[in-house]
Amino acid sequence: MCLGIPAQLVAGDTGHPDLAMVDMGGVSRAINVGLLDDRPGPGDWVLVHMGFALQTMTAQEARDALDALGAEREAADREADALEAAMDAAAQAAEEAMAAEAVAGEAMAEETMAAEAVAGGAAAGGTAGGIS
Repeated sequence: MCLGIPAQLVAGDTGHPDLAMVDMGGVSRAINVGLLDDRPGPGDWVLVHMGFALQTMTAQEARDALDALGAEREAADREADALEAAMDAAAQAAEEAMAAEAVAGEAMAEETMAAEAVAGGAAAGGTAGGIS
């Protein structure tokens, strides 16, 4: 699949008969118009791919194409935002799981120490509560 971008020719000498200056999304650049049968003039719209004008287009066709490209960009931005939100949620869940494991590990250590203290007390002298 190829992507063509609408561009409007602007006045400006390029010094070469096959080159013309265009405004492409607010950026002026030279493109090759040598593939076109008729050389377009300032104000005309062309479809540009890889620096070559592939065809001329009407102002309405250019607007439609630019609108479609804008909608595609917005959809890609929404997808990127959703992916970032999912990654943030996964990172938060991982942090919460690690915190829960740390708390569980501390509780287990406390239980182990308490059990060892009871076992140590029983081994050191008799029965629980000091009754013999």
